Parts: sequence; structure tokens; C-alpha cells
Amino acid sequence: MPKSSDDALEATYPLRTAARLTGLSPELLRAWERRHGVVTPVRTAGGTRRYSASDLERLRLVKAAVDAGNRIGQVAQLELAELKRRSEPTAERRADTQLDDILAALTALDGGACQRLLSLQLSALGPARFAREVAVPLVYEIGERWAKLELGIAQEHLGSGLLRTLLGSALLPTATSLLAPRVVFATPTGERHELGLLMAALTALGAGANPIYLGVELPVEDLLAAVTQTDAAALALSLVTIPRSDAVRIIEALRSGLADEVQMWIGGSGARELATPPGVEQIETLDDFEQRVMLFGFASAS
Repeated sequence: MPKSSDDALEATYPLRTAARLTGLSPELLRAWERRHGVVTPVRTAGGTRRYSASDLERLRLVKAAVDAGNRIGQVAQLELAELKRRSEPTAERRADTQLDDILAALTALDGGACQRLLSLQLSALGPARFAREVAVPLVYEIGERWAKLELGIAQEHLGSGLLRTLLGSALLPTATSLLAPRVVFATPTGERHELGLLMAALTALGAGANPIYLGVELPVEDLLAAVTQTDAAALALSLVTIPRSDAVRIIEALRSGLADEVQMWIGGSGARELATPPGVEQIETLDDFEQRVMLFGFASAS
């Protein structure tokens, strides 16, 4: 039986909004609910469907798993962890990004060929998909090969520099994003890694936010001033190599200095093990961040 509680309508979304957020048609949403029990949305007293954030997360993962080649009947009832595994790009899909060709050019220090291949992928996929499907696996593969001594520092610097340039050039506002909630992106003092921050900003742009990109190593007082001056609705920080004690101190100072209504999001490998204060949300992946920004945008507009 569908859930029914008017008290449960807070932070839920109607069918049309759920369709837009998940990329599924209203007809397919109804079919997946009826035939496969993928989710059981809340029902209003009048019988209208309302979808929670967890419903939308599940629907998005099921769609990704189906897009990856699984049949809906195989994945409809899977746990979230298995859905995430099933939704990862297959070897065939990864080949579409020409990752091997890009890495070959990088290994040969052929900057022109590497830039051309990356630019083609950026043009074909768009900024948000490029960040997830090309930039993330490329950075991972560069790191793996560097650790195995298959790539040197020169190749790593060339790859990072090309990605930084391309990602930065793609971070241009659109007519729609200029009217959307503003999100300030930066790293705090002591954190110089920028690629993850750029990818997150591009993901936010694609999800309908207005990213205000400030770059790396900003002091706490400057970050707080930037949020206030831009009237930002959220602050997003990337943490990779900054010492844990410094990260905790900075996060606490920022959260206490921000207005209560301003969201604070942290991501990156250095954020995963942190104990964060109330009002600070950890984001694990770009897919998770995309959904969080999309939900936040709709909630802010309501």
C-alpha cells in the first residue's frame, strides 16, 4: 500500500518535478512504481504522488543502472550500494571517452594531441558529463599510473594543467544560471588542489546553480565576506591534502560565521573521515552532488 501522510509532505516533490530531477518521463515513473515497485511515493489526501529525496536518489541510480545495460527487472529491488555498482560505466562506455588515446598522448608528452582529444570530449559530452565521465577517471588513472611509475611528474603536470585550463574555460554562466541560487566554490588556506573543485563547480552549473568560483587557498574571513557580498545560498569547499586538524578548525569557523540559512557542503578525499559540526553536509561523489544541487535549487525556488 502507498504511504499516506500529509505530515510527510515536507521536502517532497510532485511527479513533474521528480521527472525533471531524475530524467525519467512521468509515464515511466508510474510504470516503474506499478510494475516493479522501484519506489513507493507518499500520497496526499487527494491521491497525488509526492517523492522524497531518497526516492529520487533511488530512481536516479536505477535509471543509471538501466542506462549501463541492466534490465529494469534485474535492478528494481537492489540495495543502493549494489545499484551504485551496477550504474558504474562499463568498459565499453569508458572506451567511448577515448581515455586510452588521451593517456597515450599524455605519456608521449604530446600536449597538442591530448588537448585536442580532451576538447573533443568536452564538446561532445558537455561540461557536467565531461567532468564525471572523462576528467574524474582520467585523474584517477593518472594517479594510478604515477604510483606504478608508469607516468612521471612531467606527464602528471601536463595532464593536470590541460584539465585545469579546459574545465576553467567551460565554467561560463548561462542565462538560466544567472537567475539561479548562488554557490561559492573555493578551497581554504592550505589546500592547493583545484581539479576536484572545478569539477564540482561545473557539476553545479549543469544542475542549475550559479557557481561563484573563487579558486584555491582563501582565508576564512575572505570566504565569509564573499558569501555575504554575493548573497550566496551555499558555500562548497574541496578538501584533499589539508591536515585534518586544520580542516576541522576551518570548517567550524566557517559554519559559525555563516548565516543559519546558508548551506555548507564539503567534498574531496580529505573530507571523508572528518567529524563535521551540525549544518555541514559531506558530499561523496559528483553524482551525489548533482542531485543535491538540483534538489536544493527546487527547494530554494519554492
